[in-house]
Amino acid sequence: MQHVARGLTALLCTGILVAGTGGCAGADSGDQPSRPSPGAAAVAMDGGSKVATADTSGLVAGDGSDKRPNIVMVLTDDMRADELEQMPKTQALMRERGLDFTDAVSPHPLCCPARAELLTGQYAQNNGVRHNESKYGGYSRIKTANTIGTWFARQGYNTGFIGKHANGYEHDSPRDPGWHVWEPITGNPTDYYRFRFFGNEEWRDDYVTDRITEKTNSAVRAMAAADRPFLLFSNHIAPHERQQYGPQGLTEAPPAKRHAGFKIDQVAPPIKAKSYKRAVVGGLPRKTPVKKRIKTSKVQKKWEARVRSLQSVDDGVASLFAELDDAGEAENTYVVFTSDNGFSLGERRLFKKNNLVQESLRVPMIFTGPRVPAGKTSDLPVTLVDLVATIADLGGVKPRLDVDGASFKRTLLGGKQPWRDTTLIQTGDKYQPRKHRNLRWKGWALRGVRTERYTYARDVNNGDRMLFDRARDPWEMRNVARAPKYRRTAAELDRRTNKLMRCAGDNCNRTFGKVPGPR
Repeated sequence: MQHVARGLTALLCTGILVAGTGGCAGADSGDQPSRPSPGAAAVAMDGGSKVATADTSGLVAGDGSDKRPNIVMVLTDDMRADELEQMPKTQALMRERGLDFTDAVSPHPLCCPARAELLTGQYAQNNGVRHNESKYGGYSRIKTANTIGTWFARQGYNTGFIGKHANGYEHDSPRDPGWHVWEPITGNPTDYYRFRFFGNEEWRDDYVTDRITEKTNSAVRAMAAADRPFLLFSNHIAPHERQQYGPQGLTEAPPAKRHAGFKIDQVAPPIKAKSYKRAVVGGLPRKTPVKKRIKTSKVQKKWEARVRSLQSVDDGVASLFAELDDAGEAENTYVVFTSDNGFSLGERRLFKKNNLVQESLRVPMIFTGPRVPAGKTSDLPVTLVDLVATIADLGGVKPRLDVDGASFKRTLLGGKQPWRDTTLIQTGDKYQPRKHRNLRWKGWALRGVRTERYTYARDVNNGDRMLFDRARDPWEMRNVARAPKYRRTAAELDRRTNKLMRCAGDNCNRTFGKVPGPR
């Protein structure tokens, strides 16, 4: 594999990678560009004179005797599973050389709850993060003293966290324990052109994806040189919408300058979906934000903007693999690529996330690494919560929390394993004290389950239900929760929901048996 990777590195460095991403520097720490001083502003984009480097002064030196694998997670923001088709380098480096989990889901499809799951391996009823903000959401709800970072750091790994953190991580927020390299974006993380990293390192008129990539690569170089296994989270912003400073509000995800003219000559997949702009027969739970009018031209424009923004992430993945190879770590590193949640773009008249339909739940998830079968797929219904248990299992690290996910290491390495038949899925709601103080389930909205055939959810505060039979209705266009012939089906899925919405640890991974079908 090493000689193949070396050839890939040479190819990448001779033209496929754009200049300025830092992916072809040597592993020697003396080759790293100097880190901008706190508060300094970058003056160029797309390979300008300044290069972002990670503060690696906290790394612990090893002696090379610990042969456990390195683990790198590359995370995107709001990326649909089908948008992986628009990232040719990631497909070549990961899908063709690794295992693609084709039924992976984000079981709480919203930014902060999903990121809390990735730090703790727990569902929101146990980690406390139900929404992005308010009393039951945001960074302040995360118990940062006990996360995957602290587990790995205390058990012999160097650890690094770069890029987007949880909603509400501000300029004056403290450094999270357990991370030897700590480079989160503070304040508004989704401006793309104006942003700060921890320590008041400010960049203006720049492009955030490239700077996250540069910091990731410099961390890889330093971690490899430290002769200790490492865990590294590289958290990108794309293809999330841009939230500017000031009154402009949310706008389309912007591309890097080099991708502004990236040609797209296809119709957006959401527009071709049978569910596009169609109302669900039987309706959706009443709090679901359904759009009455949808302009196809705007959906096409939004999708194209998302695809262009992902091209710089695609560059970043390519330069990461080149960097691992240059550092001599390619053969001993697991890389996983995934997203915090999916995104609806007009299917069933829905937009965005925080709803329990396929486009919001499903995320890309691809693994490469030692003994991972190349060019294969798995339909095991894994989740982001399972990903934490799996990463810990790969590193031989014992979680210091009662994690709710299950390790799929055996499947990842080409074997077979028993698996649960029902997965908890849920959404939260922004808590408003005057409006919600009498609710029984504060901060919650829909809670339900997903099986091989069915998606079921109930609004725990008003009783509204939805049930899709994906075997008969793959586009989820008929809510059959009230249909008489599905009465037994709905009752059983509701029973499972009641069990799992209170679950913790292994109880979250039960096998219930066959669901009664429609009569």
